[in-house]
Amino acid sequence: MMFQKSHLLKHEDDRSKEFKPNPKLVNLITELKQILEPVQEQLNQKYQAPKYPVVVVVGNARSGTTVLTQILSATDCFSYPTNFLSRLAYAPWIGAMIQQMLFNPAYDFHGELNDIQSASGFTSLVGKTRGALGINEFFHFWRKFFPNYDPGYIPDEFLEKVDVDRMRSELASIESVFNKPFMSKGMMMQYNVAFFAEKLPELFFIHIKRDPSYVMQSVMMSRKKFYGTDQIWWSVKPKEYDLLSEMPPIYQVAGQVLYTMQAIERGLSVIDKSRKMICSYENLCENPKKIFKELQIKLAKYGCPLTNYNIKRRFECQNKLKIPEEEFKALEAAYEELKSND
Repeated sequence: MMFQKSHLLKHEDDRSKEFKPNPKLVNLITELKQILEPVQEQLNQKYQAPKYPVVVVVGNARSGTTVLTQILSATDCFSYPTNFLSRLAYAPWIGAMIQQMLFNPAYDFHGELNDIQSASGFTSLVGKTRGALGINEFFHFWRKFFPNYDPGYIPDEFLEKVDVDRMRSELASIESVFNKPFMSKGMMMQYNVAFFAEKLPELFFIHIKRDPSYVMQSVMMSRKKFYGTDQIWWSVKPKEYDLLSEMPPIYQVAGQVLYTMQAIERGLSVIDKSRKMICSYENLCENPKKIFKELQIKLAKYGCPLTNYNIKRRFECQNKLKIPEEEFKALEAAYEELKSND
């Protein structure tokens, strides 16, 4: 498996119109990066590691990772990667400072900027949220430290290329601005959980699981929405990607979901229970307050009390048949076949 740091997504030109990159935005961000990234590199010398736990949400794509991070971000107990901060991912301390100045009411002056106030919500489109303070997957930030571009399994010989020290410094720099534990999806880490748990002792993992039948359905729908076809791979790549890529789409999706869940479970199995938490998407929808209280107890042991909770009682579970029943059953059959052969 080859790793290239600077290539574009293989099928970027095949994306549906609403998911294609904005070239003007890309050029603008590139210009700002050339100016501001050296400043961040100097700032990194001030920070070594976060003082609070870094909460990393792992799980299959379409398993509920987005709604979980949206719920956690809305508690106001965490700092988190916003859509605004993502545009300054190459200089996150500067981005965090500017975000505070623009959007935190505590820094307002006679309502001069009240026309740009923003709030996070609970809607998303294939994991993408709206609004300046909507939570972002933060890939532009995480990719800086990794030898791979796409989130997926990293072979042992490439793990030493992960810039762990810089990652910790920049996470600490973000934390210093908000003075809250940082929380984010961890798709770039989730196939090598044991390695990152060892190298970053501040990491706390939340694994969200969902009925695999509905995860597969959603992944298949995402392929078609993102590319207009089910023939192109979408999202994370497990260790078995090369093998799966030669199979029909039904088996690709089934294997992606099965092997991703197995990889995360194996990685978390060697981590102390004080550094991890497992929740189901179904339970999260039914009673998010209960999930949050469990997290409160876990993180209190780190001297990190979470005191707020302002989320509505429940969310609508999306476990409903949304594709032809024949296709749904074919996905389930492929999943069971791969599982029995494992």
